[in-house]
Amino acid sequence: MKRFFIALAATIGLGSAASAQNLLFENPDNKPYFGARVGLDVTSTAGETYDTYTNGAGFNVGAIYNIPVVKNFYFEPGLSLFYNTFGQEISVDADFPIEIKTSIRNFGFRVPFNFGYRFDFTDDMSIYIYTGPVLNINITAKEHFDGNGTMVSSTHSLMGNGFKRADMQWDFGVGYSYNNLYVQVGGGVGVTKVFSSAVESFRRNTFNLAVGYNF
Repeated sequence: MKRFFIALAATIGLGSAASAQNLLFENPDNKPYFGARVGLDVTSTAGETYDTYTNGAGFNVGAIYNIPVVKNFYFEPGLSLFYNTFGQEISVDADFPIEIKTSIRNFGFRVPFNFGYRFDFTDDMSIYIYTGPVLNINITAKEHFDGNGTMVSSTHSLMGNGFKRADMQWDFGVGYSYNNLYVQVGGGVGVTKVFSSAVESFRRNTFNLAVGYNF
């Protein structure tokens, strides 16, 4: 009788291990789903000609569609609205040195095409890793000049004056879900230039912290 219970316990243990293994690498319950996302952006635009740019904050809000491919691999396109800001500080050497500050405010659509893998540790807890290209479609980009009390403040559009209508980044990150709640930390590295003129150019780099809900 003792041997019977030992064998039964071993069988149950092996069954549980096999079930956990299936969840982790090949969950049979994988299915497509929509998700809502809202996030905080920190934008860095290190200039390729001048190192005078400063980081800025922004946000994004949108949705994704998670599509299982094979095993726990997935493809996740999305669409979101974003508002990014960043600045520039230039010191002009003259008889009376002047520090010129500008801020650039950029609004548009973000379209990620991410590929990833999901580790399902339990039925309600998963970790995601992902990477892929992201297309930014820029609707407006305005530069605000702060006169700093010595000159007149002004705002002008950069669209058509060096700011690109579209730019591309390479996205990467990690996510965690519990039940339907989702948290994500990621970033995007500029692949193409977002601004280019006769005297300067730069790419867009972003750090993103997002929360969401998977339906």
